[in-house]
Amino acid sequence: MGKMERFPFVVLVAGLLFFLFADFISWALPIFVLKDIPMKKVSDLAAEAKAKNTSAWADFERIAMYYPEQFKKYYGEVNEKSFEKALRIGHRWYVAEGCWNCHSQMIRPVSNETLRFGIPGVSNTVSYPSEYQNELQAPVLWGTKRIGPDLIREAAVHNVDWHVAHLYDPQTTSPGSNMPGYPWYFEKDKNGNIVPNERGIGLLTYIMWLGSWEVKPTKEWALK
Repeated sequence: MGKMERFPFVVLVAGLLFFLFADFISWALPIFVLKDIPMKKVSDLAAEAKAKNTSAWADFERIAMYYPEQFKKYYGEVNEKSFEKALRIGHRWYVAEGCWNCHSQMIRPVSNETLRFGIPGVSNTVSYPSEYQNELQAPVLWGTKRIGPDLIREAAVHNVDWHVAHLYDPQTTSPGSNMPGYPWYFEKDKNGNIVPNERGIGLLTYIMWLGSWEVKPTKEWALK
């Protein structure tokens, strides 16, 4: 084999080795990083939210207070079971609607992402492995496109009222947004008001859960 033939061969072999190495790292490295971090079930997340009185739990109570008729109809009382049900339903429809196509759920330590998508006023909000070790992040929804903003810290960015309006008609909260409205997540109550239905309450609960573990609840979060 001459020198000219040998060089392309070496490059080809090196390329294949680097490809195999990258493939190995992509599945092997997470195993080593996550092997000592327990995988939380949705029931664990619900119990944790209540025990710590997180912003997600307070928002769930707030939804029940805002829309008592629909909440009672679809979820009953505010407790761990109903919170778990709402998270499951919200996550299911978030995935089904393809929300992850336009919204990522991972803040990287580059390009000032903590300033763009993190908790306002808090500099250290980069994503970390343990917050993805739960059933609601399996499979992970890291995403690669950001037609809309990253949502992994959304609990600290917008409140429930904003999301209700945004989900029904994004133009009312974000003029110029190319996000479509989702009116099928709403229905009319007995007074003719447009309110979230079962799927809507679930989706709102799931979105307001994102990043709630990083938000330190203030007194105003607690609804007694």
